[in-house]
Amino acid sequence: VMALASAVTIPLSHLYIRDYIGNSLGWDAAGYWQAIWYISSMYLMVVTTALSIYYLPRLSEIKDKVELKRELLSGYKIILPIISAVSLIVFFAKDFVIWLLFTDDFKPMRELFLWQLVGDVIKIASWLLSYLMLAKAMTKVFIISEVLFSIIFVALSVLFLDEYGLIGVTYAFALNYLFYLVFMILLIKSYLTKRTKT
Repeated sequence: VMALASAVTIPLSHLYIRDYIGNSLGWDAAGYWQAIWYISSMYLMVVTTALSIYYLPRLSEIKDKVELKRELLSGYKIILPIISAVSLIVFFAKDFVIWLLFTDDFKPMRELFLWQLVGDVIKIASWLLSYLMLAKAMTKVFIISEVLFSIIFVALSVLFLDEYGLIGVTYAFALNYLFYLVFMILLIKSYLTKRTKT
């Protein structure tokens, strides 16, 4: 059910945003946005695979509150510096990346890299906590959060795209995941506190 929620909400929100970009700024602009998402997906795939193979099962097996906190902190100490470093490399090599993966027609997407990559780092920071929802089968909260933040992403994208142009969608992406990170911090803090009382 949790996987289904992600499989439905994320593609639907992206489809709406892509169509909105296409109808507002033209389909070339929609192509630039899809291209930056492709780049993000490719280099984040290594991290998300590691999270699924090791991190998620590890969180699932931990019952002790102190050990759970330690594992969460360990994830931040190891994974966050790596993803930050990779994001920096991608940012400074953006011209090479565009040349390698696309054509000169995609050079206008250069402006999308900064805030997309900032959003990627915040995204992984939030996912390190959100995997606890999967590990502890917090199904209702997970589904609500997936739907809620997909809606917020769409709303922010429309608002910022109208205000700032195509780059506004990357602003929306970063801001949405900042909101999600704050939400996850509050949720996991509450969860760990309840564990302490039981």
